[in-house]
Amino acid sequence: MEDAERTRVSLQQLRLYIDNHLHDRYLAPPLTVVVAALLTMWVPVWQAALWAGLELLVIAAYIGVYVRFRRAAPAPVQAGLWARRIAVVHGAHMTMWSSIVVWAYQPGDLVNLMFIMLVHVGLISLTVTMSNPSRRLLLSDLAAPTIALIAPPLLDGSLFSLGLTALGTLYIGLMLMVGLKIHASTTEALVLRQRNDELILELEQEVRRDSLTGVSNRRHFVATCQTELQRAARYRHPLALLMVDIDHFKKINDTYGHLAGDQVLRMVAQACAEAVRANDCLARLGGEEFAVLMPETMLDEAQAAAERLRLAVAQLRCPLQDKVVRPTVSIGVAAADERGETLSSLMRRGDHAMYEAKARGRNQVVVAAEREEKPAAAEGSRDSGHAASPSRVSADQADACWSDSRQ
Repeated sequence: MEDAERTRVSLQQLRLYIDNHLHDRYLAPPLTVVVAALLTMWVPVWQAALWAGLELLVIAAYIGVYVRFRRAAPAPVQAGLWARRIAVVHGAHMTMWSSIVVWAYQPGDLVNLMFIMLVHVGLISLTVTMSNPSRRLLLSDLAAPTIALIAPPLLDGSLFSLGLTALGTLYIGLMLMVGLKIHASTTEALVLRQRNDELILELEQEVRRDSLTGVSNRRHFVATCQTELQRAARYRHPLALLMVDIDHFKKINDTYGHLAGDQVLRMVAQACAEAVRANDCLARLGGEEFAVLMPETMLDEAQAAAERLRLAVAQLRCPLQDKVVRPTVSIGVAAADERGETLSSLMRRGDHAMYEAKARGRNQVVVAAEREEKPAAAEGSRDSGHAASPSRVSADQADACWSDSRQ
């Protein structure tokens, strides 16, 4: 895996680890109390109570770290830092349990030996089940209980105790193999899910983007326009549209070929993208024609933005074969009125202004005239009981209406 992918997967593994261990807040405290109560058969009550109290504090500490991790929602680059913090606090938890062999083990007492081994067999099983998402933390968590499971029989020295040591060693080896196998399967699933998410994101971008220039495509632009027109009409917010057409583009194609024309399109699109705002929607509508939807923009602001865009394109130098082409654009500016203007009407007015710029000599910005009121249409709307509103036209319908108007 590449470094970036490995870092993201490590963070996902850490999240799974924490999700598994958050169950400790419900089960670890009562288990601690029960084990402490049973240990009073071999140690003084105060000693068992002291151990239980310290262990409950440790549980609260590592649960607190888990909760802070989930609230922080760390970036992938922080996965290593959080893994070290978790290793420290959860390692303290494992050490507290394994400390039983130091202060509660009674050499020669078979019942005591079996009880301690039973506690650590359970501890190892739970660790493999819950810690397997992170191999590093799995190995760290298993260290202390592994020593605690093997050490007491070795200290006893009898043949039976040595048999228990061998049994414990084989059990630990088996559980470690199982844990690493589960870890490998989990990692593979996380990698596949991450790659699927990336693929879905790429497909969504492909649906919205023009494959040649990388800006929004026509369908996404029309859908965005519909949404913004509805919002502008509802809240009485300004909205402007720029219709942009590359001058003499057919001549560029005929002279230098379509591949050269594609290069000009990409360079013009990049210049336009750098000239517009982040919340504006720049799209290629087809051929050499682009459009820019500018929410929250008054007509004079849109005109100034169009002039900046025109100058940005005019400064381009496109090396084509043995010559340098200096493309220019003609821009029509239209602002949506407050009477619920439709998308087809707004784009038609912008188109007319853009063609007027071409008629005046190209490489110009022309502002569209205000929309004229149509009494007959308005009267028809009153008869039908519905007001003209962009919300009543789908993106496909608006696209079709606008296409018809250009033919």
